[in-house]
Amino acid sequence: MTSDNNDGVGLSLAEVADLTRRVLIACGTGPANAESVVDSVVAAEADGIHSHGLARLPTYAEHVLCGKVDGKAQPGLSLPRPGAVVVDAACGFAHPAIDLGLASLVEAARDCGVAAMTVTNSYNCGVAGYHVERIAQQGMLALGFVNAPAAIAPWGGKKG
Repeated sequence: MTSDNNDGVGLSLAEVADLTRRVLIACGTGPANAESVVDSVVAAEADGIHSHGLARLPTYAEHVLCGKVDGKAQPGLSLPRPGAVVVDAACGFAHPAIDLGLASLVEAARDCGVAAMTVTNSYNCGVAGYHVERIAQQGMLALGFVNAPAAIAPWGGKKG
């Protein structure tokens, strides 16, 4: 949306969506996958989490172009047992994989009382809270976890 200071260019959320969509598709991301990422970027900007909004777009684009993420990946869904949802992101963005699994996750939680979804072989998911919030909007309690290589010490953290 707008920058935190007066030096940035202000964009409406519709402009953020359009820019994100155009850049991702131009770099080789499939339209459906791009829409999943667009929704997350727009939500991050709307919530003031700019570090995971437009600020991520150059990296997303670069990683599609260099092959670090497959912008055309087709995630696959499996339900190995009651209450378990597994989505293989096929080395693509986590966003479309999460989108694919959410309805099954909510249905499994309603049927079993509790459910878990894991997304494998994925790239960045943006703001994890965005995905958790979508589950909460359906009247469910949700926790979201991600793994990542050690890159930034948690606030107040110490080594050793």
